[in-house]
Amino acid sequence: MIPEDKVREVRDRAAILDIVSDYVGLKKSGVNYLGLCPFHSEKTPSFNVNPVKGIYHCFGCGVGGDVVSFVMRMEGLAFPEAVRFLARRVGVVIPERPLTALEKRLVDEKDLLFDLHETAARFYEKVLLKEASGEQCRQYLKRRGVDAEIARAYRLGYAPDGWDALARYLDEKKVSLDAAEKAGLVRRRERGGYYDGFRNRLLFPISDIHGRPIGFGGRVLDDSLPKYLNSPESAVYRKSEVLFGLSMAKQAIREKGEAFIVEGYFDHLALFRAGVRNVAATCGTALTGGHLKVLRRFADRAYILFDADNAGKKATLRAMEIFLEEGFPAHVVQMPAGEDPDTYVGKYGVDSFLGLVSAALPVFEFFFRDVCRQTDIGTVEGKVAVLDEVTPRLRKMADDVERDLYVREIARFLAIEENDVRRKMGRGPSQSKNPIPGRAPRRGTIGPEEMLLSLMGKYPDVARQIAEFGPERIFRPELRPVAEHIVSLIEESDVVDWSQILDRVDSREERSRLASLFIREEHLEDMDVGKAFEQCRRTLDRIALQEMKELTVRLAQAEPETEAYFELLKRLDALRAKKSRLT
Repeated sequence: MIPEDKVREVRDRAAILDIVSDYVGLKKSGVNYLGLCPFHSEKTPSFNVNPVKGIYHCFGCGVGGDVVSFVMRMEGLAFPEAVRFLARRVGVVIPERPLTALEKRLVDEKDLLFDLHETAARFYEKVLLKEASGEQCRQYLKRRGVDAEIARAYRLGYAPDGWDALARYLDEKKVSLDAAEKAGLVRRRERGGYYDGFRNRLLFPISDIHGRPIGFGGRVLDDSLPKYLNSPESAVYRKSEVLFGLSMAKQAIREKGEAFIVEGYFDHLALFRAGVRNVAATCGTALTGGHLKVLRRFADRAYILFDADNAGKKATLRAMEIFLEEGFPAHVVQMPAGEDPDTYVGKYGVDSFLGLVSAALPVFEFFFRDVCRQTDIGTVEGKVAVLDEVTPRLRKMADDVERDLYVREIARFLAIEENDVRRKMGRGPSQSKNPIPGRAPRRGTIGPEEMLLSLMGKYPDVARQIAEFGPERIFRPELRPVAEHIVSLIEESDVVDWSQILDRVDSREERSRLASLFIREEHLEDMDVGKAFEQCRRTLDRIALQEMKELTVRLAQAEPETEAYFELLKRLDALRAKKSRLT
């Protein structure tokens, strides 16, 4: 845990203009600096940095935040690592408690494994590119359309067809063979000594997010089995958290905002070679929530490209459930029977492949259609069978609105009542735990609560007025901590630290929306502050009234004594109480 005062010191000393300028060419434009956004492809600059407030925002893709969130996005780091990254840059010493004996042993083990895998990667790479024993593998790659440039980009290697070439090399380099054994690179002989774990195989180095080798995937050059052999898990390699090729693809994924997920190393290589650079692959394991947590640092949505056979469909179904639970938008690119990305791109080219992408279906819709194709939905038994398949997946959806929309579509497609679908799910008319949440404005618009936050930061008197009125009487729950923090800062010094303000916002979308509002102040110039406050209060009053009307209608339609009924009633009572406080 990094002390709060050290986080504040890092933010104070890490000038956002200096940090961002390392990644983006910026030119002054009024009070801000303008450049091409590093998070998506654009030709007209829309990425703004406000050095006074210490925040950034792109009006093209909507991302925004402070210097720490910028580094988190650019480097794919979690918050503590981003703070430490900046601390090293600006010379802030973050006190670290002394490591326990166990912690020091784990750190030393990780350092040893990083060095070990780097040494092995260089050995395998040298054998493939330069030594006579690598000629067979070079010819194999040539037949598959892989030239030396691509081989170097991936750091491909070859494990010689001998018993102990790597073992002898590591021994010469004074590298611990005990550690190499734990990493699966060598194996111990019963009568003493070691032999290589990978032999006569093309090797794909598996790297962490920073490009450091942490394992290998080895493919045979013929039809022998096992076809692939992968490194075991270790202190630096967790298969459920590592995606092959992500270190190469992260910048392209960041720019596109989307990632292709494939199953095989050659699928990744084929797309990358064809110019599709925003691609990552699972490493001989099923897609996991850990994979998506890593991927979410760079992408807002994903495309699944698994094989069209039964195994591929099962893998897609497993992946779908994880995407639904994580609330991560995903589409399925349907490959023709017998094809995978590698073979398809080789036969038909990248333009044809992109045509398949344009026809991709949302992952749940793909699943629903596939179930319907295999079932006679003209019969009652068929409709029930479809509902038995889809309703457990509907429950996994993290997004209440998305779930409700799918309930309507399923009911329409099966020619049944929406309530039939909901009853099958085990609930009343509404699946939503909070049927009509406090409404946030759409991206690019300024709602009354956002306007009040902006006014509070520029005009201390507005903050004091809000404090007297009571933030809880005006702001929805996700914005209330922001308003309360602005009030506390104004009471202390009449100065607002905008980076601290954005820290109080949990929602990434809301944080970006507020950054877009805070980074410019033209809309606040020459404003009658008292009148603006009153207009915002009246607008909130009208919104509460409209929500009450909608809830009243839904309550009348709801089935009494159900969970959904009581949730609607609870929300209606809360809105009535809020409206009475506003007036």
